[in-house]
Amino acid sequence: MTSPGVPLIFQGQECLEDRWFHDDDPIEWWRRDAYPGNVQLYGDLIRLRRNWYDNTRGLRGRHVNVYHVNNWDKVLGYHRWDHGGAGDDVVVIANFSHRTFPDYRIGFPREGRWSLRLNTNARVYDPEFGACDVFDAWSNDDGCDGLPHSGTLNLPPYSALVYSQ
Repeated sequence: MTSPGVPLIFQGQECLEDRWFHDDDPIEWWRRDAYPGNVQLYGDLIRLRRNWYDNTRGLRGRHVNVYHVNNWDKVLGYHRWDHGGAGDDVVVIANFSHRTFPDYRIGFPREGRWSLRLNTNARVYDPEFGACDVFDAWSNDDGCDGLPHSGTLNLPPYSALVYSQ
């Protein structure tokens, strides 16, 4: 939902369907009630992608800059935008490792406050999540990752964070 192109959800994916797709095999809708956090996560991602709250227009744009690739720690950061500016620039940071990174320094395309729009490790998605507190980030003039500004944030394990201004 945060990458360029047309986002697609495979049949039953939001319900954690666990079998191969067959057109004569219906979705097990009881899974929706069994995994409400996962269904909510998909809804939240869809609202971000659709710019529901008028602050993530960049997710609908065609531009992407993958500017932070940390192979050692398995962290990826990219910037999405349509025209650029407040309400348009979106920064996505994904942690593909089991480690928590407190005060992780990352580049931002603009200075100022970056509001946390999505934390996939939030307790609202699963009661076992949320061991790492994540907040809005503030960027300053100290450039990083080839971008003119940078800030620090707490990065939970196996998670994605979405920020915009």
